[in-house]
Amino acid sequence: MERTVRLYRWYALTFNAYFWMPVFVLYFLRHMPLADVLRLESVYYLGVVLLEVPSGYFSDRIGRRPTLLLACGFLIAAYSLFAAGSSFAVFAIAQILLAAGLAFNSGTDTSLHYDALTTLGRDSEYGTREALAARNALLASAVGGLLGGLAGSFDLRLAYVLSAASAVASLIIVIAMREPTSHERTLAPPGPVHQAKLCLGLLSDGSLIWTFAYAVFMTVINHVPYEFYQPYLQLAFAENSALRGGSPALAGVHMGVAMLLASSVAGRSIRLRDRLGYTPVLLIAAALQAVIIVAMGLVLHPIVLVLVLLRSIPRALSAAPLNSFISPRVPKGQRATYLSIQSLAGRLAFAGVLAAISFVGQPGEVDGSWASVSSRLLGCAALAIAGLLLLSATAAWRDPQKE
Repeated sequence: MERTVRLYRWYALTFNAYFWMPVFVLYFLRHMPLADVLRLESVYYLGVVLLEVPSGYFSDRIGRRPTLLLACGFLIAAYSLFAAGSSFAVFAIAQILLAAGLAFNSGTDTSLHYDALTTLGRDSEYGTREALAARNALLASAVGGLLGGLAGSFDLRLAYVLSAASAVASLIIVIAMREPTSHERTLAPPGPVHQAKLCLGLLSDGSLIWTFAYAVFMTVINHVPYEFYQPYLQLAFAENSALRGGSPALAGVHMGVAMLLASSVAGRSIRLRDRLGYTPVLLIAAALQAVIIVAMGLVLHPIVLVLVLLRSIPRALSAAPLNSFISPRVPKGQRATYLSIQSLAGRLAFAGVLAAISFVGQPGEVDGSWASVSSRLLGCAALAIAGLLLLSATAAWRDPQKE
């Protein structure tokens, strides 16, 4: 089991080396208009709707390791299709496979980590170790962004080839892991519906329902800069032909720097939680993301891209504190399902937002223009501000004794 704990940090590195991330919107825009790109993204999130909870149930019933093996296999298939495809239909199938890979990983990776440490009697180390794993994941994304953007400046498909190779490395690492056991006895429910009911029943705890709502909200607003920074970057440098031609490399450098900044915060997130408390840290993360979205929607200027470099910090700041709060409060036999339901709710919410904003705009507005991008960002900004105010107002529901 010691080997599994050691390998987990390497798994976090290889699985999260998303070489495709800085160029995927640019890649899709080579083949379709922005409205179709947004709809293609909604296909991904709707795919997660179908797979998120079943994958969590599969993890709780069958095991963490088999679930992660499937996650890696789905990613390899998805990246291969992205590299070979060019049509909306092929990309849609690849998006569903990508959704499957990330859904089967979601909740199961951190559950495997917690279970392995519990088996070794070291569950008290979980928060600190999870923060370090989050740092490693962001470092991998930083390197992936830099290399993926550089590769994409030659051929955008190369970013997906590199991603497929990284997914193969993840598969090899999981093969070398062992399935963790736990001192806690797991009572397997008779079926997924009963399992889901048990998990939803946990939301009678006021602190869990607040963190659940917070996680859903953050899933939505964390993805807004992620979806829009590539077209924003293109528009911001539209007057400079040299920079416009190198937009894949620029996107990669921008993503790499953003992830490096976030990784430095992730490694300190538990210390900040201990100093400030759970709720202040979580609300600070949400407020920062709201400010970034508002700035992107109001101003088109390269200087705003400096602020957008901070877009991954909210996730880095909130992930480990959130997981360290939730994991001990959810029984082992329900943990992956609970986290999958939480993730599902967030992804479903964002799928709805994507579908809605794809129809935002004025008649005659050119798709992909600053007017169309700005109107969609401002719609997301209004949602971010409203959600932040609501979470701040209801933060008192949480039981401070449980912190």
